[in-house]
Amino acid sequence: MKRNLFFLGVVAALTACNPNYDMAGMFNGSSERADKRLAESLAYDEKVGEIHLVVPEDYTVYVCTDTHVDSTTNNWRKFVKAYKADGKCEFAVHLGDLINAKNNFDRFFNAATVSPAGYIAGKDTMFYVVGNHDLYFNQWPEYKRYVGTSTYWFDTRTYGGKLLDLYICIDSGEGTLGADGLAWLRSILQEKADKKYRHTIILTHTHMFKQDDSQGHTSNYSMEETYEIASLLSEFGVDEYWSGHDHSREITKYGGVTYVVVDALEDPAEEAYYMKVNMGKQIQREFINIKE
Repeated sequence: MKRNLFFLGVVAALTACNPNYDMAGMFNGSSERADKRLAESLAYDEKVGEIHLVVPEDYTVYVCTDTHVDSTTNNWRKFVKAYKADGKCEFAVHLGDLINAKNNFDRFFNAATVSPAGYIAGKDTMFYVVGNHDLYFNQWPEYKRYVGTSTYWFDTRTYGGKLLDLYICIDSGEGTLGADGLAWLRSILQEKADKKYRHTIILTHTHMFKQDDSQGHTSNYSMEETYEIASLLSEFGVDEYWSGHDHSREITKYGGVTYVVVDALEDPAEEAYYMKVNMGKQIQREFINIKE
């Protein structure tokens, strides 16, 4: 016990003067709680209305995560340029940790001509999920000002109206969906179960299967919640779960669901990758080093 207290004291002392660490947020959360963020998100979603993207039967999605924008935006700008130049790309996804610490949302959104509102359809469409760094320092109000919501769904359809793929974005920024968030996820999966979507994809920040405590207390699911979410996704035949957070690529199959952790795209990384996914009858992916 004394050893643990000593360790926490050392960590607190070392990070007290570092503006990139929110000690309160790392151990207890410093933004609005998950259920309150959910309520505010769903109110926003109701005003916006349902999102249906009209796309070809085979289309491409670009996916990045953990840009951790701070003083530079090099990799983020390259990613935006790459997906806009790809004629088959219908939209892009950012899986959270847009920024590294407070006062960087302006830098992130000003670095590339991508609309902050992920709900604008068209070739420039970018969908966001919230990461733990986006919530540190009580930044939920600022994130909400730019993006509007942290919990929502959208789907893709052909020009003839045929349903293709369902994407469900969930808020795991503090390592939990909360009771209401878990209930919302179940309700959406139940509601969409008879629609016979080709693929169902979960988009979020926190990876499902925790290997260690390196990512902090408030940004990993508990064992009980991991089991509950994984069981739910298997029950409803979810195809894939895309996340970031761990900065290291990992592809795991469990209960019929493929769990994909995408590499970090942050500038300091020696090798920074994004994921390019072809959505067709099969889901095919490749990882591209943005520095090559």
